[in-house]
Amino acid sequence: MGKMENPGIWEKIQKNVQETERLMGQKKYNLSMIKARQTVEYMVKLQCDKAGIVESSADTMIRELYNAKCISKSTAEHYMQILSIGNKATKDGDNSAYNANLAYQSLTQEIYSFADLDKAPRAKRPATDQSRSRKRRSSNGLSGSDLLKLLVPIILIIVLIVLIRVLTPKKETTVETPSVPPTTTAAEKKTEPETTAATEAVIVTYKTTTTLNVRSGPSTESSRIGKLDPDKTVEYLRDYDDFWAVIRYNEQEAYVAKQYLTPVE
Repeated sequence: MGKMENPGIWEKIQKNVQETERLMGQKKYNLSMIKARQTVEYMVKLQCDKAGIVESSADTMIRELYNAKCISKSTAEHYMQILSIGNKATKDGDNSAYNANLAYQSLTQEIYSFADLDKAPRAKRPATDQSRSRKRRSSNGLSGSDLLKLLVPIILIIVLIVLIRVLTPKKETTVETPSVPPTTTAAEKKTEPETTAATEAVIVTYKTTTTLNVRSGPSTESSRIGKLDPDKTVEYLRDYDDFWAVIRYNEQEAYVAKQYLTPVE
């Protein structure tokens, strides 16, 4: 009943599948689902005839085929799904595209499995004397010629490795001495603080010639943050412009009138 044993049966199933697809293309979804159900019922009946299962309702025959291990679980589920969709189309007039496509997809998955069910396994060829002797040699171990074929390449590789080691000149190994960082003498260490001290900034001091207002900015409108008495020594930082000078006052920069400052001699 497979494709090769009875081409007429296979052609009929193929025509049913093509008819199912054609009806879907024409958007006759109700008729497409009914045709899919009829195809499955036909396939199930053929398989039951071969397995010697008594004909009954389609769902009962599907369960009998599954219990007898004539079909797989997935095939049985696909058959039952197609039957259910087809029965709904017949009784309720279902015409949904989704159910029609679902039935068609399940049907196309199972027709090729159905075609392979009846293919008989190939008969085993009788063992010849030559094959028996080969089996006997394999069970008893390798023959002498087989061992020789395996050992010759191995021996050649070993000889080649030995020749390479003998002919390759030995490379002289050189030992690199680690470089020692230059040591710093005591005299050099002593000169370091002196150099550092020489680079320190020189503090310039000025003194006031009259009472000065100390301001936060270079303007008479800036807030006054202090006052300096005459002959008061201050740390002079820099000139701001022709009128104002920048001094250090209470650990911060401040501004005073430059014309009232004179250098300390």
